[in-house]
Amino acid sequence: MARNSPAPLQATLSIGLTVLVGVAVMLNYVDRGAVSIAAPLIKDEMGLSATGYGYAVSAFFWTYVPMLLIAGWLADKISVYWLMAAGVGIWALATLLTGFTGGLVSLVIMRLAMGVGEGVAFPAASKLMARAPDARRGVANIAIAGGLAMGPLVGTLAGGAIMESFGWRPMFFIFGAVTLLWLLPWYRIRHQVDVPLPDEHLAVSATYGQVLRTPSLWAMSAIHFTGTYALYFVIAWLPLFLVKARGYSITDMVLLTSMFYAGQTLAAVMAGVLTDRAIAKGRSPSHVRRYSMIILYTIAAFGVIAIGQVQSTPALVFWLLLTSLCYGANTGFLFSVAQMLAGPASAGRWTGVQSAIGNLAGITGPVITGMIVDKAGYGPAFYLTAAIIIGGVIAFAVGVPRIEPIKWGKRG
Repeated sequence: MARNSPAPLQATLSIGLTVLVGVAVMLNYVDRGAVSIAAPLIKDEMGLSATGYGYAVSAFFWTYVPMLLIAGWLADKISVYWLMAAGVGIWALATLLTGFTGGLVSLVIMRLAMGVGEGVAFPAASKLMARAPDARRGVANIAIAGGLAMGPLVGTLAGGAIMESFGWRPMFFIFGAVTLLWLLPWYRIRHQVDVPLPDEHLAVSATYGQVLRTPSLWAMSAIHFTGTYALYFVIAWLPLFLVKARGYSITDMVLLTSMFYAGQTLAAVMAGVLTDRAIAKGRSPSHVRRYSMIILYTIAAFGVIAIGQVQSTPALVFWLLLTSLCYGANTGFLFSVAQMLAGPASAGRWTGVQSAIGNLAGITGPVITGMIVDKAGYGPAFYLTAAIIIGGVIAFAVGVPRIEPIKWGKRG
C-alpha cells in the first residue's frame, strides 16, 4: 500500500478542517455527557433509581453501536461531508429536545436519537485523519483525542455554570443550539472534505468480512472496550460518586470532575506531539504506540482503584489527575493505531467495527454499575472497572504483537 507523503496531507487535511473535526468531536462529548452532569438533579426530579439512571445512560448506546457499523461503511462509500452534517444535525436536535423530557421514557427516547446522530462522528473523523503519514498521525489525531477529552471538560464547566443559574433544562437547550451552529463553518469548508488523496485509487480497501477475520481487529476492539468502559464509568458515575458517596457540593463536584477532564485534554495533546517527535527521530511507530498503550492503561487500572478508596481531597486530586493523564494519552492511540493497521482506504470500516465493539461497554457498563451501586455501593464497581482494564491490556499485548499496515490483497 502506497505511503502518503506530507504534501498530500497539506493539500487534503488542512488545519481548518482538522480543527473543525476536533470541535465536532468535542461537541459530541459535551452533548452526550450532559445527562451525567445533570444526573444529581435529573435523578431527584424524575425519581430515578441508580439502575433507572443506568438505563438512561445505556440507551444512548443501543443505537450508537449499530450506527457506528453503518457509518463506518458509509464513510468509505459516500460523501463524508454530508454524512457528518447529517449526524451533527440529528444529535444536536436530540440534545435540545432533552430539555423537554419529563420522565424515564422520554429521556430514553432522546438518548436513542442522540445515539443515531453521534454514531457518525468517529468513523467519519477517522476516515479523514487516516490521510496523515506515520510521523504526523499523532498530531492529526489530536483532533479526535483532544476533542474527546475537551468535550467533558467544557461540558462540565459550562453545564455546571448554566445549571447553577438556570437549572438543568436550559443547559440542554443551549448545548443543542451551539452544536447546530457548527454546521455553518462546516458548510464553508465543504470543498476540502471529500478531496481524495492522489494515490487513493491504488489502495485496496477491505470488505467487512476481511476486517472481521483479522485477529488484530479483535485485539484492538478488546482494548477499545476496556478504555470505553473505564471512560464512561468516569463520565457517568464520577459526578454521582462525588456528590452522593463523598458528600461534595455540586460546585466542588464540577471542579474535581473538571480536573480529570483537564488532565485528559493535556495528555491527549502532549501524547500526539511527543509520539510524532519520537517517530520523526527514527523510533519505530509500532514500538512507540504499542508500549505506550500497555504501560498507560496499566497505570490507569491502579488509578481507578485508588480513586474509589482514598479519603482525603489532596489524594483524590492526585489520583484523578494521574488517571486522567493515562486516559487522555491512550485515546489518540486507539484511533491512530487503527488507522495504521487498516490504511486510508479501509479506515472507516475498521474504525466503525472497532468502535462498535468497544462501545458495547456503554450498553453494559452503566447498567452493571447501577446494579452494583444499588446492591453493594461504589467500591466493587471501581474494582470491576480496574479488572476490565487489565483484561483489555492482556488481549492487546497478545493480539497485536506489532503495529504495521495490513496487506488486504484482492477481494474474494
